[in-house]
Amino acid sequence: MQLKIETIKKKATVYFPEGSEMSGNFFVSAVSAFREGGELITELLAKDRNYIPFESDSGEIALLRKENMMMVYIEEDSVDNFLPGYKQVAVVIHLLNGRELSGKVSFALPETHARLSDFLNSRDAFFRLEMEGKNYLVQNRFVKLITAMG
Repeated sequence: MQLKIETIKKKATVYFPEGSEMSGNFFVSAVSAFREGGELITELLAKDRNYIPFESDSGEIALLRKENMMMVYIEEDSVDNFLPGYKQVAVVIHLLNGRELSGKVSFALPETHARLSDFLNSRDAFFRLEMEGKNYLVQNRFVKLITAMG
């Protein structure tokens, strides 16, 4: 008898360092291990896995190598950037491929460790960036430098 875990498709666009992108769906668990509701793409990408199944818009299933995902645009995950206690910092992110991203990084840490550098150093592979009201996950290994604005 096989146990099948119920999954939900979550729409996203994955950006790769050489400039290509792929739109489609990640398969996330219907139950999150960390809170009520379904698993977020953020939680899926935080798992210790090298390859993540992804269904392209054409219906083709591919295994994407996580370490080669430079950035992911999340279409359906709820925006949790404005929860009480969250701090927002406007930033410019310079990627290794020369691209610049301007937006806001939101995080909640204890007051004694509430600097942007504390947050970025506590992240695994990806951190959330809000640009023009849209949520992206940026992979740390493709970041050259980050400067705070204002």
